[in-house]
Amino acid sequence: MSKNILISIFSLIFALFCLILFYIHPRLFYMPYLATIFALIPYYLSIIQALIKKQLDLSLPPIITIFLLLYLNKGNIALFFIVIILLGHLFKTVILEKVKASITDISNKLPKTAIIKESEKEIEVEIKDIKPGDVLVIKSGDRVATDAVLLADHASLDESVVTGESKPIQKNKGDRILAGSINAGDYFEAKAFSTAANSTLLQIQHLVSEAQNEKAPLAHIVSRYAWMTTIFAFMGVIIIYVSTHNILQALSFWIAVVPVIFAIIVPVATTIGITILAKFGVLVKNSPALENLTKTNTFLFDKTGTVTKGKPEVEEILQIDKKKEYILQLAASIEKYSNHPLSIPIINKATAEKLKLSPLNNVKTHVGKGMTAKLGKTSVFLGNNELLQEQNVKLTNKIKYTLDKWERKGATPVFIGEDAKLIGIIFLLDKLRPEAGPLFNNLDKLGYETIIVTGDKEEVAREITKDLPGARFIADVTPEGKVAEVDKKLHEGKNIVMVGDGINDAPALAKAQVGIAMGGGGVDLTLNAADIVLLNNDIWSIPAMITISKKTFRIIKQDVFMATVIHALAAILVLAGTITLIQTTLVHEVSSVLVLVNTLRLFRVKNS
Repeated sequence: MSKNILISIFSLIFALFCLILFYIHPRLFYMPYLATIFALIPYYLSIIQALIKKQLDLSLPPIITIFLLLYLNKGNIALFFIVIILLGHLFKTVILEKVKASITDISNKLPKTAIIKESEKEIEVEIKDIKPGDVLVIKSGDRVATDAVLLADHASLDESVVTGESKPIQKNKGDRILAGSINAGDYFEAKAFSTAANSTLLQIQHLVSEAQNEKAPLAHIVSRYAWMTTIFAFMGVIIIYVSTHNILQALSFWIAVVPVIFAIIVPVATTIGITILAKFGVLVKNSPALENLTKTNTFLFDKTGTVTKGKPEVEEILQIDKKKEYILQLAASIEKYSNHPLSIPIINKATAEKLKLSPLNNVKTHVGKGMTAKLGKTSVFLGNNELLQEQNVKLTNKIKYTLDKWERKGATPVFIGEDAKLIGIIFLLDKLRPEAGPLFNNLDKLGYETIIVTGDKEEVAREITKDLPGARFIADVTPEGKVAEVDKKLHEGKNIVMVGDGINDAPALAKAQVGIAMGGGGVDLTLNAADIVLLNNDIWSIPAMITISKKTFRIIKQDVFMATVIHALAAILVLAGTITLIQTTLVHEVSSVLVLVNTLRLFRVKNS
């Protein structure tokens, strides 16, 4: 049980004790004063914290009411009043602690200790003692203590704590593994590259907590509305007292109208929404971004790594003088000597087809062109069109036609030859994400404008967008040009969401009302340009983000409406002389409870 809940419980018990003693022994006139001094400590703390921030806390009206009751020698009413508001305060504290726990629960996904390997010995240490460079031993079922690089050839990891993806993810040697992930396979070792305190998981917790500090626009509106209502209530108190000289009725009106609960409606709801999204692998860095999502009507998408996978794959092998298996086997044999990004899909394809690679000698890299080598006495080459020209290889019209067809699709050709003779072409293609089509179809049906902004040529952009329902494209756009496109749409009065890789697209992400960066589990979470980071690297999270943001702010509006109606009805009953101060206080606290119970419905939102 948290400290805040314990303080609230002890305050309530003490107030009840004072109330019972006062009614058993009315001569103990000081009991209401004791309750006021000691039982209201949670309220005093809240008011002091607000004053430190140069703010006025909406807890002031009840405190002022209690002091006025004591001044009027209405100690019995003051005691009842204190007990009732403390009951409401306890309930609110329990709910707020539940919200807080939903954030701190993230850090509980780290183990308390970890096993590190030193001089072939396994040593158990506390996670705070892990240093970058330490070799972590992660056994089957263990959680990873901090972000690390996989040293084993392969590993299977459950990353659901960070990305929300429940299926185990296959990792290869050199891949980054995230703190909090569970080893779903065999024993492996990994090299730590951060301390536990700086791990991705704890960065998420920190950023989710910080997201509450920047108020959403609606929070400012609600706050202004609350203080306008408070001023109205104060004026009403003066008018009622001057007209009737009935101080208790005036105070009842004060309690009926002052909207204390308004101070926490927006922070509680937005915190729940942001926390839920974090558990789905979506990191929302501030409350304004969550609200701006509800207002958007236009999505701009970068292409590479956003609507495409960002990792080229072998799409086709054109055989010219040899069989496809030999062309792939020879290409992979050369590429194993390279660290170029395009070597990875070729080697992976050969590995998947269980091809045995040939040993080569005299391997040379020609920067920006490709590679040459010797296979026995045979000279082999692999590279782009520039290397092809250096080898004096001429292309037939039939090959040129095929080449043009694949390049229009956005494919990258890799030429392979022997003894200055072309034997085949491997076409690498960065394919659409499987979820891209359904996402664009969903956004199109919901009435959103969707635009692909890419540096590719027009024919490549057209090929990509033909499989994306409702999508338009803007081709031949530089990173600076993307900013200009965002700016253009903003001047047209559009509410823009920019979705990109968070690196080349940083200026455009910063310019849009909401910038969404693809996380991929490897992008630094302190990326300032983006308002939202998709830790799960899944653009299909976008509909869930929209749903949760709209649900959050719909519930906030419901809360404000509900509280306003109840307070207005209570005020009318007070003016009619139908309810007393204590009954008004009960109505006030019941309205707060109903508002918070309504807000808790957000916890039932699912990622769908």
